[in-house]
Amino acid sequence: MTTKLKLLVLLLGLGFQLQMFAQRPNFTGTWVLNFQKSKLDTTDNLNGLTGQIFVIKQVDNEFSLKIYHIYGDKKRKIGFKMTADGKARRVKIIFKGKLEQKDNSLQATMWRKNYLNSVNYKFGTNPNELVADEVFTGRPKDHHSIWVFDREVAK
Repeated sequence: MTTKLKLLVLLLGLGFQLQMFAQRPNFTGTWVLNFQKSKLDTTDNLNGLTGQIFVIKQVDNEFSLKIYHIYGDKKRKIGFKMTADGKARRVKIIFKGKLEQKDNSLQATMWRKNYLNSVNYKFGTNPNELVADEVFTGRPKDHHSIWVFDREVAK
């Protein structure tokens, strides 16, 4: 084997290993909706929404999300857990869903009859900004919203 060929094989092997062990984004944290940065589709059911908080816990491929919808003094909580392996599973009993690792994001998809919700989670301009690009198809009306959240700073 020539020296150039050995060097090429070494570099290709090193590049492959670096890609395999590259850090995937970890979105763990408390995230507060930034209305000014977000682009919310007005057909989404946002009547009276005054705030939203995401609490994400991500360990390896395990992902849990608690969403707090805030309407004035009232808070409604929903949440789900998913595994980022791309396999379809039951989510919240009535949905099927899957979570897939992308290069720099997580793609969550949930569906059932007449309902499809797909959200791509990624960092925005920096790791203290989370973007949730959501496309919803179903009742009451299809919508596409881009939710932008700021990481809550510990007090």
